[in-house]
Amino acid sequence: DVIFLTSGEAGGHGRSRDETLRMREAEAATAAQILGIGSFDFWREPDGALEASPKNITRMYDAIMRSNPDTIFVTHSDEMHADHRAAEQIVRAAVGMCNGNAPNVLMYEVWTPMSTMDHIEDITAHMPVKLEAVRAYRSQCDVMAFDEAIAGLNRYRGEMHSWPGGPYAEVFREMKL
Repeated sequence: DVIFLTSGEAGGHGRSRDETLRMREAEAATAAQILGIGSFDFWREPDGALEASPKNITRMYDAIMRSNPDTIFVTHSDEMHADHRAAEQIVRAAVGMCNGNAPNVLMYEVWTPMSTMDHIEDITAHMPVKLEAVRAYRSQCDVMAFDEAIAGLNRYRGEMHSWPGGPYAEVFREMKL
């Protein structure tokens, strides 16, 4: 299960918020299909103004209780984008409510590389599919080389942290509650 907390409607690069919302959700659905993700939900919280509000924390807690995941992946706490930091705060608070039944939480990097990590995963075999999924976000890749940036970061992580693994890796940091 994947939860998209916002729909990216503020990042339309000249498009209306409504048009951007429809486009970004369609791109996300395409990326999910490429990755084989069958279940996803759009919460449509305000893009650029996501908050770790009691409503969002409770909603996340309810989603965790419903799906009972072993592991949750969320952006790390030092991400440059405020919505990414809020996502981490929402998950941290919701998982903290799980009373000894909490899933493992692994934080990952998007816009801001992590300085500390405790999990390294060789993703070389998955890199072509990952890049195809990233490129599904055409509205973003048309204005910045996001796919190349991701490939570069994963290549750096593979070379510096995955040795003697493959040339591409992702790193994660376990959330400590």
